[in-house]
Amino acid sequence: MSIQSVMDSNFDKNITTSYFLSIQLTLDGFSFCVLDPISNEYIQFYHHPLSFNENIYDTLKKELTNNKLLGYPYQKVFVMYQTSVNTLIPSALFEKEKEQEFIDFCFRKDVNEPSSYFSNKIKMADSYCVYSMPQKTVSLLEEYYKNIYYFCQTTPFVEAALLYTANDSLRQHVHIDINRFHFDILVTSGNDLKLHNSFKYSDNKEFLYFALYVFEQLKLNTHSTQVFLTGMVTKNDKIYTLLKKYIKQVEISSESKHFKFSPVFKNIPLQNHMNLINIPLCV
Repeated sequence: MSIQSVMDSNFDKNITTSYFLSIQLTLDGFSFCVLDPISNEYIQFYHHPLSFNENIYDTLKKELTNNKLLGYPYQKVFVMYQTSVNTLIPSALFEKEKEQEFIDFCFRKDVNEPSSYFSNKIKMADSYCVYSMPQKTVSLLEEYYKNIYYFCQTTPFVEAALLYTANDSLRQHVHIDINRFHFDILVTSGNDLKLHNSFKYSDNKEFLYFALYVFEQLKLNTHSTQVFLTGMVTKNDKIYTLLKKYIKQVEISSESKHFKFSPVFKNIPLQNHMNLINIPLCV
């Protein structure tokens, strides 16, 4: 895949201090976009997919050094780090000074790389998302930006899902965010979060097994339950075809109820980047 880059003609480098910059770091690529909060419209987007010999830290360093758009001053800077090492803690049980304890309790540490620990309040779920990021990545970002708002993908995923179904409490909904090696899954009913989990998978059949396992455990009806897909998925993918075979109401979410998009976004697969797009909902 090649680099995707679009910019609306209304982007003005002289007033970037009124814009929001959102950066996304994943194992598959580096992305960023710019929101004009006055018009509530996204006016710029950039995606650099990683090849087999690239890693996200080196790509981030190169982009921060060479990409002029990242060098402008912005009103707010959001950074989203994609990781399966995250957990939700109910607000009543959360203590900020125990962020590392929560992660160490839930996950086995496979590497000795120093980590930084963060948490985000998920307002709609009355809980906190706790996660870690490589310390060297945090240090690099803070060489360029001050007062960064950090997130992992679970925070905008949960917040946006609950906002989307808040007025529909008569049915349950399943939201699946698909990445190359794992997927996040939510079950919501109105503004009530019934389930959140993350599964690693190695092939399409294993993905289908875990998705149907959630349906079985929560006794969800495969004919009436709506499933919304985001992430690395199109209607031509085998994952989509398999889900449609067993679950009748499946749709790919490629629109936002909350933001507008410049016409230059018309060829951008928005479903791949919905968590990045929805970050401003979490502030």
